[in-house]
Amino acid sequence: MTMPADEPTLGEVARTLARFADDTRSRFAELNTAIGLMVTRDLYEAHRAAMQEDIRELHAQLKAERDARAADEKADRDSRAADRRMIQGALIAAGLSLVVTVVAAALVLALGLKP
Repeated sequence: MTMPADEPTLGEVARTLARFADDTRSRFAELNTAIGLMVTRDLYEAHRAAMQEDIRELHAQLKAERDARAADEKADRDSRAADRRMIQGALIAAGLSLVVTVVAAALVLALGLKP
C-alpha cells in the first residue's frame, strides 16, 4: 500500500499534532495567566459602588462649599450695603448740620442778635 505523494506521512501528522498540542497548551497557559490577573466581578462591583459613594460625598461637599460661599458673598454684599447706608447717613447729617449752622449764622447776622 503506497501513499500518494501529496498526503503527509504518519510521522508528519504526529509532529503536526504535537506542535498543535504544544501551541494550544502554551496559549491556554497564557490565557490562564491573563484570567488570573483579572478582577472578579464581586470585587469590581464593590469597587464601583465605593467609587460612586465617594462621588456622592464629593458632590455633597461641593454643594456645601458652594452654599457657604454664596452665604459669605451675600453677607459681604449686605455688609457693604450697610456701610454705604451708614456713610450716606453720616454725610447727610453733616450736610444738614452745616446748613443749620449757616442758616443760624445768617439769622443772627440778619437780626443783629449777639450770640
